[in-house]
Amino acid sequence: MERQANSKRYLLVKHSEGWNVDRCCLWMEKNSHQYDWCYPVSGQPFPSAEQYDGVIVFGGAPSANDCKEHLWVRSELKFIESCLQHDTPFFGICLGAQMLARVLGSAVSAHPENLAEIGFCEVYPTLAGSEFLQRPLKFMQWHREGFELPQGAELLASSDLFSNQAYSIGGNVVGVQFHPEVNLDVLRIWHERNKTRPTGVLDDATRAIHIADAIKCDQHITDWLDGFLTDWSGRAAKAA
Repeated sequence: MERQANSKRYLLVKHSEGWNVDRCCLWMEKNSHQYDWCYPVSGQPFPSAEQYDGVIVFGGAPSANDCKEHLWVRSELKFIESCLQHDTPFFGICLGAQMLARVLGSAVSAHPENLAEIGFCEVYPTLAGSEFLQRPLKFMQWHREGFELPQGAELLASSDLFSNQAYSIGGNVVGVQFHPEVNLDVLRIWHERNKTRPTGVLDDATRAIHIADAIKCDQHITDWLDGFLTDWSGRAAKAA
């Protein structure tokens, strides 16, 4: 793929369509980066990882363990493996981090007490993660499963319910359990979709708390993600 000397191209993998107003997309546009979409749940095939300067795999309702139920899950695991083989910088969010953990040989499972993190929860840095996260911050969470820390990974952040919140492999491969991409616009879309789900429907009071927290935490999360993505993308030294 021929590109201009300073241009970069990224692949954004999402597990549902219609919410491309998140902080990652806004960061790409603000920095004039090229990016492509891939929607594997909709049947789109994965492109070659080596043509990209970085890959972001987002969250989703399915489980990383649904290999028997969904062919795309098996395809996605293979795609993530190819990202690692080609040394393509990788950022996995929630399901993306869980998929990455599975590729690296770690288990993904429910909380031992069947607890969940849904809403804005505090995430705090480990000693090794002091540069990754300078201070505790509240991020949007929406998950019932978590991942074990892969062998050789560095734990960067934790929370009270799920101790493994962020990890890195070799610097340019990072997985986070929380959702830094979720801004107020995305949260409202997710809330509307949740109303149609037969299980796990949030009540109005809970949605109101989420909205209030999203407004309160917006600038802090935006600043953090901008800094993280700038640092992460700066490690992409691949030739076009």
